Amino acid sequence: MDVYQTSLENLQALNLNIKDDFFTYELNNIPLLEGINTLLSSIDEKGLKLTQKGFLPTKVVKSIVEVASTTSDERFLKHQTRYYEEEHFSASLVRMVAEVLKFVRVQKGKLLLTKKGSQFLTLDKHKQYIILLNIMLGINLGYFDGHQEALCVHNSSLIMLQLLRDKSRDFRSVDVYTAILLESYPALEDDIELLEFYDYADKDQFEIYVSIAELRLFERLFLPLGLIEMEKPKTYMEDGKYAKSELLDHLIEEKNAINKELLFSKKSIKKFQDTIRTKNLEIDLFEETLFLFAQFADIPIPPTETVVEHLMQKHAVIGTLRDEYKKMYRQLIESVLTTYEEFTQLDTVGAKREDLVEEYMQMIDSFAALAQTPKPFTTAQRLQIVPMFLFDILKLHHDIDYLKEDFILVLKEKFDEEFAMDIGHLMHLLEQLQKDAKKLKKNKPDFLQGVKEFIQSYFMIALELRSRSL
Repeated sequence: MDVYQTSLENLQALNLNIKDDFFTYELNNIPLLEGINTLLSSIDEKGLKLTQKGFLPTKVVKSIVEVASTTSDERFLKHQTRYYEEEHFSASLVRMVAEVLKFVRVQKGKLLLTKKGSQFLTLDKHKQYIILLNIMLGINLGYFDGHQEALCVHNSSLIMLQLLRDKSRDFRSVDVYTAILLESYPALEDDIELLEFYDYADKDQFEIYVSIAELRLFERLFLPLGLIEMEKPKTYMEDGKYAKSELLDHLIEEKNAINKELLFSKKSIKKFQDTIRTKNLEIDLFEETLFLFAQFADIPIPPTETVVEHLMQKHAVIGTLRDEYKKMYRQLIESVLTTYEEFTQLDTVGAKREDLVEEYMQMIDSFAALAQTPKPFTTAQRLQIVPMFLFDILKLHHDIDYLKEDFILVLKEKFDEEFAMDIGHLMHLLEQLQKDAKKLKKNKPDFLQGVKEFIQSYFMIALELRSRSL
């Protein structure tokens, strides 16, 4: 069915890639999915007669509510004894979705099933769900809460969903999720600052966002799709608490789920060294890897093959050996990009900062060890070229020439004072290492610590450039 394929492609365009696991996961008791099927199945060839005011008959509404209501609806259901479409959100939502998807149409006081609606009923539940997920992410749910102008709430639906996916399966209130969201996406605060509605006069902008997000995203988007669970119905004295469902884990990948094997670490560096040695490749792993970190630190990022061909210029080899060199460089580039993804994570929610710090320091230690030689003077000479990798990128992308007297001043103007100071500190560390190396015949703890600080300073600048480009 075309609508399924189109829906799947739309979700992919939103960077919402559906896991293969989803298509084997058993879909049971998904409110909206059950409600849509109930409505469409209640329409025979003659059509479903509507009430005088054009609403669904109470018998059908009751059937929909029984399968499509959520835990959030329970606080109202216990006080309701009649089944009018306009009094039950679950029934209103089901009908609206069916009409938006053109599964039904109204004609002469009846609700008729269209060809698209009939085709939908023949699909398996997984394809049906993909269609509903796609349409729900685009539907104007602000129509129901009366605050269509609060676009920042609906615009944050995907990143809130990803946050739910990435966090552990514990029940939390929406204000907790929102606080975590703002920590990961501080730019969202600018949009929230614009929220100001008279019916929320006693609340600040953060509280307004939480109130609308709970109703619009949690209760009317995520719950009907079975993406989250609600601990228990809300009361006027107690906030609602929500946790991701098992379905969400099977539906999309964790955002920061990257291949840790590709990160630069003591283990991966040793693996690269072993390959270089066994394949007899003349590659300076330390120098060429730091060169690659500079190459991919700023936008526009060069094509991988362009960088590979540049590195191949110094290797006069052909045939199988040339292929081995290229393979190694591609693997190094993949690790560089993966390492950047891990340590910038500007658009990642739920990343554990303490874990990142530990991984980062292990990487610094590994490269510091790789830089060392038996003689301090040789080590200092080896480090001399490293800042040039960054200076070349600054010249290429920002037209900043490190040879000019106003180099640091220009850095302050085009970036900021902190970035300029970082560059200055890198050069100061190199100068100090060169002075110390002239006095030493063998490595000493203070000198090795200086090497580590230099490497750390280099990576800090590279990561800063990468973060700015993102």
